[in-house]
Amino acid sequence: MIEIVIVSGKGGTGKTTVTSSLALLANKNGFKAVAADTDVDAPNLALLLNGEVVSKKTIQVSEKASIDREKCNDCGKCMEVCKFDAIRKSDEGYAVSRLYCEGCGLCQIVCPVDAIDIKPVDNGEITILKTSSGFPMVMGHLMIGESGSGKVVAEVKEEARKLAREVNADLLIIDGPPGSGCAAIASISGANFVVTVTEPTMAAKHDVGRMISIVKHFGIPFGVIINKFDIFPEMTSELRSYAKEVGGIMLGEIPADENVVRAVVNNSSIVEYDPSSPAAKALGRIFDNLVETLNSGG
Repeated sequence: MIEIVIVSGKGGTGKTTVTSSLALLANKNGFKAVAADTDVDAPNLALLLNGEVVSKKTIQVSEKASIDREKCNDCGKCMEVCKFDAIRKSDEGYAVSRLYCEGCGLCQIVCPVDAIDIKPVDNGEITILKTSSGFPMVMGHLMIGESGSGKVVAEVKEEARKLAREVNADLLIIDGPPGSGCAAIASISGANFVVTVTEPTMAAKHDVGRMISIVKHFGIPFGVIINKFDIFPEMTSELRSYAKEVGGIMLGEIPADENVVRAVVNNSSIVEYDPSSPAAKALGRIFDNLVETLNSGG
């Protein structure tokens, strides 16, 4: 099984459109594929693949403090040492604000009456779906106000890998989180190949550079896709040169195409909504280039 992660240095570059298209094209070309959405803060790959829920489970990846009011003597030492301002006093006594607590445990250490426990809490959900094309998909979702997105991403990837092994998949195609934070780093961990999606703007070039530096740090081979390449030819030329300079493989370029917007509005991937559109044809060539790259060892 080959694990491919699609990432972008910033949001809005077309990463999820590319991911859904590659997964659908893999399925149509005889590959046994599993898709996964690790953009746990805003998962939307299922909107384009039209997934039907098969199963769902809650996961716990972090801990929070809780105060036993029957034991608490209201000494206030816990509030004094809390660096996150997570412990407040009210008319009922001291209590922990779950949104602020980082579960560091310092309050538990200083409590003289053992009134504080550090307990695992529900942070996210992992959902397994069956797409309208028949192949399975795993989606992660970080619960509102919860922390630990990187850990949730790791759990989603492990679930996706398990499912891919069970169905003897050829490809595990993962939609990674945007940016270059801990969630994005967790998404590329252990990948065989990374696809970076960018667009010809100064902001996108800067952010994709940060993402590529992380990918190179882990020694993972990678390819570059320039979306909407024709909106700024000069910047596209710079991105081509940059990709070559840093050792990336140019997988292809996608033109600006209003049919992509229509496809998204209709909850569909462009390669299914309008296979003859310029963007869909470009994605077809990109898929062929990706397969050729993987067959040659990346």
